[in-house]
Amino acid sequence: MPRKREERSGGASRATLAAYLKAARTNVFVDGKPMSRKHAVEVLSERGAPISERTLLSIESSVTGIRTKDVLRAMIELYEIPDSEHDRLMDLWSHDRANSDWAIGYRPYMTPSMTAYVGLEPDADSIRLYHPSVVHGLFQTPAYAEALYAAEQDVADVTNAFIGKHLGLRAERRRRVLQRQPKPVTIRAILGEGALRAIVGNSDVMQEQWRELAFLSRLQHVHIQVLPFTSPGYRGLHDFAILALPSPLRTLVQADTAWGAVSTSDKPWEVARFVRAFDEMSSYALAPAETPDFLHHLSEERVTT
Repeated sequence: MPRKREERSGGASRATLAAYLKAARTNVFVDGKPMSRKHAVEVLSERGAPISERTLLSIESSVTGIRTKDVLRAMIELYEIPDSEHDRLMDLWSHDRANSDWAIGYRPYMTPSMTAYVGLEPDADSIRLYHPSVVHGLFQTPAYAEALYAAEQDVADVTNAFIGKHLGLRAERRRRVLQRQPKPVTIRAILGEGALRAIVGNSDVMQEQWRELAFLSRLQHVHIQVLPFTSPGYRGLHDFAILALPSPLRTLVQADTAWGAVSTSDKPWEVARFVRAFDEMSSYALAPAETPDFLHHLSEERVTT
């Protein structure tokens, strides 16, 4: 018997609806250019569904939901969305309105762009990840994540409650991506050697984390590469993730900034830049099949030193 697909959260429904509508708007051309928000709100107003340009931006950024069905219907008509998609979009809107959102308790601790990203993450067809300095959050054990936040607490000036919420959010994101049913998200990851050698917490925490990475690297849908210190090629200075989303949603790139915020973009030229960076580093990194042995050697080094 096929396994049932895990139900989406309200926040995930809003994020998908927002991304779909934005893609649909820019796929309609007016005077040879993608339809602008300004043009969209002018026509929507003429058709009895008035919203401001600022509100449309908030809707497309997943910050706010669409307040009425009439506005959604007007957008569907204006954006020339096929009849076959109407029920799906209405279902997403209804689910968002029902507030059945697993992430609602975490929203005060996330920026709007991070909220949208978290909503889309479990629905990606595939994710490409890069982190040069620490193990990526989707791969972190609870002990590693807690030690990482504890070390940052004084610098970031955050409370224990803040840390607790983020640990819960990280665990739930990991479950929804790595254990998605009936088909988990395909993940290709590149970790810098420094991310694996940097001691977070203590030796026991690292031993457990290395074992976890070795286990994950053997899963059919997870491919982890290590970028050695000795690699002669390009290496990114900042971590990023590339989400390949189901059509008609556009591929999305997310990158952390020096201020601790999250920046996202689905602009093709910006996404293409990160895809090139990932592919370049992948060509110089160790093959995925070599990752378990690399982690085993790290573990052995730690025991004997």
